[in-house]
Amino acid sequence: MNIRFSFFLCLLFGTGVLYAYDPHSNLTRDNKLPKELENIGFSDVTGKSLNLDIPFRDESGKTIKFSDFLAKGKPILLSPVYFKCPTLCNFHLNGVFQGLKALDWTLGKEYQYIAVSIDPKENESVAFPKKGAYLKEYGREGAESGLHLLTGTQESIDALTKQLDFRYAWDAEAKQYIHASGVYVLTPEGKVSRIFQGIQLEPRDLKFAFLEASSGKIGSFVDKFALFCFQFDPRKNKYTIYAYRMMQFGGAVTLLLLGAFLYINWRKITNNNRQGVT
Repeated sequence: MNIRFSFFLCLLFGTGVLYAYDPHSNLTRDNKLPKELENIGFSDVTGKSLNLDIPFRDESGKTIKFSDFLAKGKPILLSPVYFKCPTLCNFHLNGVFQGLKALDWTLGKEYQYIAVSIDPKENESVAFPKKGAYLKEYGREGAESGLHLLTGTQESIDALTKQLDFRYAWDAEAKQYIHASGVYVLTPEGKVSRIFQGIQLEPRDLKFAFLEASSGKIGSFVDKFALFCFQFDPRKNKYTIYAYRMMQFGGAVTLLLLGAFLYINWRKITNNNRQGVT
């Protein structure tokens, strides 16, 4: 009886543990977003016109307003970072320049790239050598006119990041900023045209974004035609084939071929009739 009773208790206890065990419990618990990350990241402000009459300092220490860059009439790629960031920002900047180097357009000629520090303690002593290092890596003449590494006061930083709804926080324990990685594409009029989140940027996506932001003022006919066939998918964070446009193009080509076929046959019939009359 004792053995049977003990066996019954073990069976009962084992069954209870089996049904009480949730194989996803650790996964669910571990994948919960930490509190310090709950208000960090990007919001979709695509289409928003920004007030960029905000003073910053460039790499030489000269005070300049962000709106001055709009006067150049070129689309702007904008990264909120900080230059002494020990991890994410370096990966982000490296990823941006990998994409820009693979692009057949030249920084400063077709577009501009601006990195703005979110750390008010940083100044030109950090920005100047950083710019020099990236210009050397980029390796194209004239690029210095299109690359800008800006620093500013907390008031200027807040004026920009609040309009972009770019949310970040200072981690006092780790002594670094907690922030997301991504870039904004601005039109020459100061409107947010596209937002790419992440570290790596595909050259094709950059080209399409610059084409859109410039309203077709840059790029060849082939580039503009390629953009006609693609559409930005925010869920995939990239440009994808737009099936409806392809159907439109296919229909147009079909009508063109059909029209050419009918015209050629009409000419043949007309010529034959004329020969019969004479």
